[in-house]
Amino acid sequence: MKQLVFAFLFVALSLNVSLVKAETIKFPEEELARESVLPVFDQPEAVKKRLVPMESRFELNPLVGSFLSDPWFNAYPLGAKIAYHFDEIHSVGIFGSYFISQRASEIAAVQELNNGQNIPFARAPYPSFLGLLEYEFTPFYGKISLTKQRVMHLNIGAIVGGGLLGVKSDVASDSSVAISGGITQRFFFTRDIGIKADIRALFYQQEDVVLQTVTKKNTVNIMLTVGAVINFPMLQ
Repeated sequence: MKQLVFAFLFVALSLNVSLVKAETIKFPEEELARESVLPVFDQPEAVKKRLVPMESRFELNPLVGSFLSDPWFNAYPLGAKIAYHFDEIHSVGIFGSYFISQRASEIAAVQELNNGQNIPFARAPYPSFLGLLEYEFTPFYGKISLTKQRVMHLNIGAIVGGGLLGVKSDVASDSSVAISGGITQRFFFTRDIGIKADIRALFYQQEDVVLQTVTKKNTVNIMLTVGAVINFPMLQ
């Protein structure tokens, strides 16, 4: 009896399978995967909107800083720069500063060496003032996320210029043509207010008192300055 039941089930399943017809399923063309699913932009822009426009605006930059590579004096510039931005990239400014200088501790150490007292440190020059006319090229503008709700805008550029550097010593004063070149960066808190940091290489001439015969030589000094940024007319 069991054999007849199994035979009957086998025949019934065979008939059902033979009645099933193969079907082809078609999908719309737009739903099929392709090699590239990302949009292609001819001219991609990293930043869609400038929160801090600079074109046709003046910038005031009160600043303080330090000479980083003077061997005999610690010199601290105190001054300001005012610039006019022709557009978002190009600007011209006038830089001016007065220096507060003091002897470095290395002078006493050198004087303790053999023949150290023969070096005429009284004639060692230190900076007294600096005036520069500078051109700034600022091609990079961006944003950084400080928190989930806070974004800070920034820009980065290069500066080059020339002017006059005044130097003094205990016995005389002098001046030299100075050439500057460096990098500048701004961080903006609002559309009008921010902070700025500049690092410049200054090329000029001054007396070298370490040589047996005191003579002028070409000098390179690195100057770091930081300060506030105030843009006007104000937009707020």
